[in-house]
Order: sequence, then C-alpha cells, then structure tokens
Amino acid sequence: MNTQWHLIRSFLGVVEQGSLSAAARQLGVSQPTLSRDIQSLESSTGLNLFKRTTQGLELTSEGDRLVEAARQMNTAAELFDRRASGMSTVLEGDVRISVNEVVGIYLLPPAIAAFHQQHPGVHIDIVISNQVSSLSKREADIALRMFRPSQPDLVVRRLTDLALGFYAHKDYIRRMGDPENMAEFSQHTVIGYDESTEFIDGAAALGYKLSRSDFALRSDHLLSQIALCRSGAGIIAMHKKIAECWPELKPVMRWIELPSLEFWLVCHSDVQFNNRIQALMQHLGQWFADDPYRHIVY
Repeated sequence: MNTQWHLIRSFLGVVEQGSLSAAARQLGVSQPTLSRDIQSLESSTGLNLFKRTTQGLELTSEGDRLVEAARQMNTAAELFDRRASGMSTVLEGDVRISVNEVVGIYLLPPAIAAFHQQHPGVHIDIVISNQVSSLSKREADIALRMFRPSQPDLVVRRLTDLALGFYAHKDYIRRMGDPENMAEFSQHTVIGYDESTEFIDGAAALGYKLSRSDFALRSDHLLSQIALCRSGAGIIAMHKKIAECWPELKPVMRWIELPSLEFWLVCHSDVQFNNRIQALMQHLGQWFADDPYRHIVY
C-alpha cells in the first residue's frame, strides 16, 4: 500500500477543522473533492476512518490511531516545503509577509513599493492581521512583530522601537478636558479593545487595573480605534509619530509614560537563504532601521 500524501492531508484537515466544509475552506478545495479524498483513503486502507452521523463526521477508533502519524507526516511536509523554498536562488516568485494593521497600512506600503521597483519579479502577498502568523506552517515567510519571538528556529532582527502615547481630538479635549489622574480618567470615554486583552494587560504592567467595561467604545481593529479618535469620540493609545500626522489630535495624560513597542523583523531559519526572502529581509531591515515613520502614508 502506497497511500498518496494529499489523501492523508485531507484526512488530517477534516480531523483538525471538525467538518468537511471547514476543512475544504482551509485546504482550498471543494467539499465534494474533499469527500472523495476521504472515500479514496478509506478504500485504499480498507478502514472506516469516520462515522457518519447527523452532526457530521466522527473519528472511528481506527481513524483515531492514525491521527498522530498524519500529523508527523504534515510536519515533515512543512519542513520539506520550507527547506526547498530556502534553496531557491532565483529572485522571482512569491513572498508572503505578515504584519499588523497599523504597520501594514501606514508604514509598510512605501517600503514594498520601493522593493518592487527594484525586483519586479518578486510578487508579495501582504497578510494584515493582529493575530500572530505561524512561520513554521508557512502562513507567512516574513513577519514584522511588536514583540521578540521566542521560538529557537526563527531568525530575528530588532528594529527601532515605536513610541506610544495617549491622544484625543482637540474638540474632545475642549469639551471634556485632559484627565490629570486615574480618577478623572475613569470619567472619560476611552477607546479600547473588544476581545483582545492587550490594553488591559499593558495597563496591569504599569500598575493600573482596568477591565473591558472601562472602555466605552471597543474594537479589535486598530484602524477603527484611530478613526473613532479622529472623529472626536474619545481617548486612544497610539503611535506618537502617526498621531502627529493629524494636527487635530493632541497628546493627553502625559503623566503616564507608556513603554515603547519593540519592533522585530522575523523569518524562519529554513528559508533565510532563499534569495527573494533574503533580499526582502535586507531591504526591510535597512528601510526601518533608523526612522520607521519617514515615509509614512496617512
């Protein structure tokens, strides 16, 4: 028996995603194709891997015993993919870069535009997300992150730290004032996160106890928070250099010194010598080395 890898990948996708429809979306195939893959795998192995129920598919005991082997094969396939990509000597092809909203919208575009002019054969996918992409799973080739990665198999370079401060629209300050202590701060409209605990965790590190209910306006999208602040809705913590782009935004609560954000350039060690990835890493490292905001788009 020589089972094809793509059938095992389909099996693992259904196991990890919990349904045919979710696995099909994750693998980028149609649901009928995925269903045929599962049937082919069961036929080639002579095993019933799933029980069909009204709730969907459930692993059988035979299927359950094969899950770990499938995961090991998937890990090996990902390693093969990374290393094969890392051997490429051609300055052409795709590079996928992961970045959060603020950096991806305001800081990254001029850097990518300049790189693409020099290397038009390199096609760049920009993944804008405030979630951390997995470099080992090739969700991205390069990442710009606001914290130092701890995994041992990553190549990292620290860039210039990004200064933060509290800001509000001048009309809001005229109407509500600039809070001079935490008691006054609690009476203000604060713009914060919905599900993310980033603001709350940051306040706790400074010795201030906040909860989700302290934010009158909530969004996990940073651009939405900035737009609310620019509309005069309330107080926000944001990049100082970005806030300075809009004259209507003024610093408030300067009695709290917010720690700067660390700024890191990261790739996986298996792809660091890939020509196009190496070239983009070097370009971004130089671009953001001194003043990340010098070509800001707003």
